[in-house]
Amino acid sequence: MIIKEVFMKNFGKFHNERLRFQPGINIVYGGNESGKSTLYTFFQGIFFGLRRKRGVASRTDTYTRCLPWENPSWYEGSVLFEAGKKDFRLERNFESRSQEAELYCVTDGEKMSVEEGDLEILLGGATQRIYENTAAIGQLKTRTEEGLTEELREYLTNFQTEGDFRLDPGAALDRLKDRRKEWEKEEKKAREKKERAREKLLDRIQYTREEIEDLEEKLERSRESFRDIGQDRQEEKSAEDRRESSFPLVFAALFFLGFLAGCAGAIFFQLSWLIPALIFLLGGAFLFWYFRDRGEKASARSRKEQDRAIRNERKKGQQITWKEALQDKRNLLYNLQEELEELENDNEKILKAQKEVQSISLAEKMLAKAAGNLQSRRGNFLKERTWEIFGELTQGRYQRGIIDENFQIRLDTGDRYAGLHQVSQGTAEQVYFALRMAAGELLCREEELPVILDETFAMYDDKRLCEALEWLHRNRAQVILLTCTRREIEALESLGIPSHQVDLQIRAGIKSSS
Repeated sequence: MIIKEVFMKNFGKFHNERLRFQPGINIVYGGNESGKSTLYTFFQGIFFGLRRKRGVASRTDTYTRCLPWENPSWYEGSVLFEAGKKDFRLERNFESRSQEAELYCVTDGEKMSVEEGDLEILLGGATQRIYENTAAIGQLKTRTEEGLTEELREYLTNFQTEGDFRLDPGAALDRLKDRRKEWEKEEKKAREKKERAREKLLDRIQYTREEIEDLEEKLERSRESFRDIGQDRQEEKSAEDRRESSFPLVFAALFFLGFLAGCAGAIFFQLSWLIPALIFLLGGAFLFWYFRDRGEKASARSRKEQDRAIRNERKKGQQITWKEALQDKRNLLYNLQEELEELENDNEKILKAQKEVQSISLAEKMLAKAAGNLQSRRGNFLKERTWEIFGELTQGRYQRGIIDENFQIRLDTGDRYAGLHQVSQGTAEQVYFALRMAAGELLCREEELPVILDETFAMYDDKRLCEALEWLHRNRAQVILLTCTRREIEALESLGIPSHQVDLQIRAGIKSSS
């Protein structure tokens, strides 16, 4: 990638300022407060955006520090760059509520999509974190020797544990663990749900069985009641039949004998014929009363029989209802037992969750192993390339070095290994520079990013400065070096290395260009 032009429409102190750059080494010169750090921040913001922090932190964050001095709500800029032999223009609105970015292919006259990843492709997959840890190096002049040594250790530790800043095995493993825990919860939930359903079914089965037993008992009592009623009715009817059949005969015999006695008395004893007549009338009256009473009793028996028949019909209807209910309960019990059997055999969700847990556990092991192998290979490349670059920067004064398991760096002086605390800060900064350049080669293989240096060589002596500039000239397609002195310009002229110069003054305008 080659940055050709930046246009700070409204960014910090810059307003409608256009800066042009060329391949090779570009020197942006300006005194203090001329806007070099603002330009350094603009490079990061135009490609990756500026996120505003929340709360108290928002008062001093990068977003707030670079708010336009005039009309802060108008916060925009653009960059023209070359990638893959084509020119592209990226326009960005930094305003926190919108954070809009538009990408155009100038060569083809085509609008592209930042949201769909077109910009990420043009950057070779580089993220903001990769950019900040490889291509962009800020001011080093305020670091002490001890502080720089500690930063080197932290940088190496992060690199070894977090890979290429895109593939983070630790984060990936954490995500897998979280996913595994989710499936373990799903398995537990499925088991608990199945157990609850099983207990519910068992309760329903037990209750249905009790209902069946209760209905069977009711039906049995109803049948016994019908048998007892029938037997009592038969005995009662037999007794009535016997009474009704014997009474008329006895009455007829008594009446006949009485009537004969009356007639005999009238004939032989010359009694009044009124006696047999009276006996006849009494017998007729008695017969009238008897048959009337018998009719009433028959009517009462008939009503009683009707009432009994109605009750029996009701009982029979109740029996039929109980029988139907009993059959329904038996069918329900059968269905519940089948449902319980199906539930016992239904382990699909549990088995699926178990399978997912096993698969994720296997993936965790494989990822951990693969990450270890990947980090080992990349770690070896990083170390080897760091020492190569460091050897070139020092013109062979230091050929090799070691980085131990505690990420302590030691330099091979030829007769012994010296720790960074035993060498000068300039040498330690050369190690830091070599390490970042090696990381850039490793992480930005698809698209080399321009190297952005903000007062990076402020603590270098003239010799180290020339060595660094020569290495950058040979190995990097574009370098943008921001400085407040003319040391870099003079060094490049003495080395015969061409450069493009941009002179910034306090007004942040382009004063001269060559």
